[in-house]
Formats: sequence, structure tokens, C-alpha cells
Amino acid sequence: MTVLDRRLIVAVGPGGVGKTSTSAAMAVAAAARGRRVALLTIDPARRLADALGLDQLEDGMRPVPLDGVVEGEGRLHAAMLDTKRSFDNLIARLADDPAPILENRVYQAFSRTLARSHAYVAMERLYDLIHDDTYDLVVLDTPPLRSALDILDAPARLRAFLDETIIAAFFGPGLVGRSARGTSAIAGRLLSLVAGRKLVAEMLAFFEAFMPLREGFAARASATGHALQSASTAFVLVTAPESAHLGDAAYLREGLYARELKPALVVFNRAFLSDAHGEPVTPALGPSERMEMLDELDPSPGPERFALRRTLDAIAAVRDELATTNARALDAMQSFSREGEAAVQLPYLDEEPLSPAALLDLWNRARPLP
Repeated sequence: MTVLDRRLIVAVGPGGVGKTSTSAAMAVAAAARGRRVALLTIDPARRLADALGLDQLEDGMRPVPLDGVVEGEGRLHAAMLDTKRSFDNLIARLADDPAPILENRVYQAFSRTLARSHAYVAMERLYDLIHDDTYDLVVLDTPPLRSALDILDAPARLRAFLDETIIAAFFGPGLVGRSARGTSAIAGRLLSLVAGRKLVAEMLAFFEAFMPLREGFAARASATGHALQSASTAFVLVTAPESAHLGDAAYLREGLYARELKPALVVFNRAFLSDAHGEPVTPALGPSERMEMLDELDPSPGPERFALRRTLDAIAAVRDELATTNARALDAMQSFSREGEAAVQLPYLDEEPLSPAALLDLWNRARPLP
């Protein structure tokens, strides 16, 4: 089974390595195999629309035109997470009366931030997609570096945030049905001194309106956490062979292992310079081989032969320099790789892939790491 055969692909990686383009390339390649793919970026940067050749992406799933690229039943939908809009839509769908929550200032502030609330609503969107029979595969493009780990930790943090004993400690047993009167009185007075009575009153109103949804949120967070641990999920670590990127990627990989999430595939993007045949550039012919070639091209002595020899030597010098760059990159990638982790390398492109056809071509040029 390849990563494209999984139910969920989670792409993680440092910034500036082409992670969004790689996510999009995998999504298009899976669609080319006949799969129905949902591609969701939760990276606040707006690169996915450009990669897919679209004018824009919004919070709702949008079909990506694949005419001339994908034949058969494969299709692709894509969206870019909008934290506020996703949270509002979620509350409107789940609450019997969403107005008290949507109009609450505490909720409005919480739902607009791009920190923890971004991670929470991303996991809610992921839950919806992996339980939607419309799609065979979900590809999740995460924010760079540490923010990606926040996304992975979001289900557990949400369950802790909704823990009824913690809420009762601040707002009393009436919200959750447990007795914590002594603690509530002390914590409530302390919170009022720090935040002010008006804000505390609004926080209380928020939790009063939100608490009927608590069990549902906790259950979905638990289900999403299990999905991330499932064998049908593949974590793809995307990086580039430069030392700074590999250092950041190593941090991410250790974070995955610490959460018992092993990368199913490491993708080294911009990993090699290609020759005219799409193969990595290798060293040029040596001087004696070049002389043999010269004899075949122009065996007669004279200024033309001398000029041709200088041209061949100059071309050989450039090719050797490119081959040296490839060799250094290969050494770095092999040093980074771990036994038991699959790894592929993607070529350096002169132009950024900005269409489904270019993305599919990029993924089709992936080569196993020697």
C-alpha cells in the first residue's frame, strides 16, 4: 500500500520547502488513480489556490477542474480553512439556538484567534471530512513546523479544555452537575480580580450556552485523535536537503515519534538538478573521454577543433558543478534518512508548479532515495 492508497494523508514540514505544492501534487496524483479526494489546507498562507491554478479558495469545498489531467472517476475538491467561518458554521449546525454563543464576546474573540482555536476547528473539519463518504481520501496540508504539532495535539487539548471538573472549579457545579463550591468561590473571585466582573459574566454566559455541546465536542475530538493514530493514516514529512530545513524537519520528526506517529514517507523536495532526460545530473565525461568525442566530431586539427574543445571543457565544468551539488544533497538526505522510513526525492523545477497538470508531472517524477 502506498501513501496514496490511505484514507488520510497529513503533510507536515518546515516553511519554505514546498509542502503545500507537495500536498497538492499528492492529491492530484490520487485523483489520477480514480480516487475522490478532499484537499484541505489549514496553513494561513494562501499558496494552495495558486498551486491549483485557481483564483481563490474559501472555507467551503470547491471542485478543482481536472480536464485533460485526470481520466475516469477521479475528482478533487479543495478548501482553505477560515477559522471564524468554520467555527460559526459548526456552532450553527450543532446548537439548538446558536445565537447566544455566536453573539457572545468571549466566543467571538476565541473564534477569531489563529492559535489554539485554529487547531481546534481544524480538527473538527477533519472529523467531518474523514466521516464523509463523498471522499475516498483526505489530504491535510498543515501549517509549518511547530504549528503542525499544535494541530496534532488539538484533540487532547480540547478534551482537557472541556473537562467538567476544571469548568466547575471556576463557574460552579450548576454548569456541569458536580459539587465544587469551595473551589468555585475562590477561583471565581480570583478570576474576577484578574479579568473583571463583566468579562467573567460573559465567560459564564458563554459556558452556559456552550456546555450542552461539550459532550459532542469531546466525542469528536476523541474520534479524531484515534483517526490520527489509525493505520489508514499516513504522515508525510516534507523537507528540502538544505541543512536549516533538515534541522527543522528533524524537530518535527521527533515530535511525531514522541506522539507515537511514525512518518510513512519522507519527501525531499527540490532534491536534485535534472538533465535533459529528467535524471539527476551526473559528472561529465573525463578528459580522455572528451578527447575521444572530439576526435569523432572533428578529427582534423585547426582553430575549429580548438574552439570545440574549449566548449566541451566549459560544458563539462558546468556539469561537474551541478553534479557536485546533487552529490552533496544526496549525502545530506541519506544522513537524514532512518531505516524503516520510505523516502522519495522530487526534482528542482525552474518554475513553480501552478496547475494540476504541473503538479501531476512533479509527483510522477518522484524517485526513490538511493
